[in-house]
This record gives sequence, C-alpha cells and structure tokens, in this order.
Amino acid sequence: MSAFQNSIGRGYVVSSTYLSIAIVLVIFIVLFISSYDAFSTVGWKIFTLEWNPSKDKFGVLSMIYGTLSVTFIALLIAMPLGVLTAIFISEILPEKFRLYFKSAIELLAGIPSIIYGLIGIAFFSGWVSSLFELATGRTILTAGILLSIMVLPTIITLSEDALHNIPKKYREVSKGLGLYPFETITKTLLPIAKNDIIGAILLALGRALGETMAVMLLIGSIDRIPDPFYNFLAPGQTITSKLGREIGESAFGSLHFSALNAIGFLLLLIVITLTIITQFYFKKEDRL
Repeated sequence: MSAFQNSIGRGYVVSSTYLSIAIVLVIFIVLFISSYDAFSTVGWKIFTLEWNPSKDKFGVLSMIYGTLSVTFIALLIAMPLGVLTAIFISEILPEKFRLYFKSAIELLAGIPSIIYGLIGIAFFSGWVSSLFELATGRTILTAGILLSIMVLPTIITLSEDALHNIPKKYREVSKGLGLYPFETITKTLLPIAKNDIIGAILLALGRALGETMAVMLLIGSIDRIPDPFYNFLAPGQTITSKLGREIGESAFGSLHFSALNAIGFLLLLIVITLTIITQFYFKKEDRL
C-alpha cells in the first residue's frame, strides 16, 4: 500500500473522529439553547412533580423516576437472561447450530419498536392486568418487561461474541487442570470476557433509556410517582414517552416547547454521565 493511500486512510479516520465529536457538540448546544428559556424561567422548580403547561408548571421528577424504573426492570430481567443465553450458545450449543440461533436472536433487534408496542398491548398488557387483578395492564412493570425483550439481542449477541472469541487454549488448559465445564465458564471465561459483557450491558442500557414508542404505548403516561415508590404496578411516564406524546402538540418557541427540550437535555446529560463513568471504570480496569 502506497504512502498516498495510507495518508488517505489516516485522513478519513481522523476526519470521521472529529465529525463525530462535532455532531455530539452540535446536539448538546442545540438542546441547551432550545431549553434555555425553560431553565431560566422555571429554574430549580423543574425538579418538582407537577407538570401543567397551562399554569407554566413543568416538573420532571415523575418522568425521571419513570425512566429509571423502566430501565431498572428491563436490565434486571435482561442481564441474567442475556448472559446465560450467551453462555449456552457459545459453550454448550453444538457449533453447527450456533449461527442459526444467533441469526434468530439478531432478528429480534430488527423488529420495529412499534411492533413490540402492539404485541405488548395485545399480550403483556392483558397478562399483567389479569395476573395482578388490575384495572389496566399499562403499567411501569409492563413497559419494563417489554423493554427487557427489546434489549436482549444486544446483550446476547455481544456477550456471545466476547465469549466465543476467547482463544481455545484457555478452555484446553482449564480442562487439563481438571476443571468441570461450569468451573471453566465461571472461573476462566467469564472473568476474561467481563469487560466486553459489561460493555454489552451498557449498550443495552443506552437502548433502554432512549426507547420511545413501545414504552409510550404501555406505560400508561401518567405524570406521577407511585405511592409507595416501588409500586411498579402503577402507570407512569418516562422522558421519552412524554416527548413522544407532547412534542407535536407544543407551539414552537413556547415555554412548553422549551420545557420538553429541557427534559431531552436532561436525558442527554444522564447518558453522557453514564458514558463518562463507564470510561473511568474501563481505564481503572486496564491499569489493574
């Protein structure tokens, strides 16, 4: 490969990197500018419970609670199920069936979220309603269960790749030391693939935080924190479901529109904070 081709490749990589950074900065700046009126007018009262645009009250705590609750339920279900499925595909399933299973799981990632939402309304909503004897099955729990299914392909695929890419010599050495397959998985393979599996879970976390349509159809869209707060059988609201329902009804340039941009800005800050924490964690792991 000539020096000219190397310089083109290097220039492409560098320009792509700077372009990505620029896009993130533009998103951050645009959201901040669009939400400035809300922050300057409402101030710290934005971190209250009441949301009433007609009275210029824009409290977002119930939406932050709903976002964190739905994400918590989704990951609580998807993390163990996803990692165990990845272990089964990589270490237990015969190699000739591996690609078939992976392809079937990856198909789940390509299904539009509106389809998941419709399935949730038709099945999960009625199931939760009848199981817990509720008037409606559109609850925080229902949204969390459906969201866990939506993030499963991310955790399974990336975790399985992390396990499958571990050189076979580690398995052979473990077998030579007399370790049982269970011990090989838990004491050798999982520690090696730990960082990659954590990365898969964090990608799933990002998907869960940003999901809109399916959650909006199932969560009930009620702006309140349940009493008690751990009552996940009550309707709720997430940041994304709030944006999906009201952004089209707000007048451009109004305080209502600015408040909706403000909660989008808060969601972006949450994601950026999690990303920074993750980077510090991986740097610390690399130093150990």
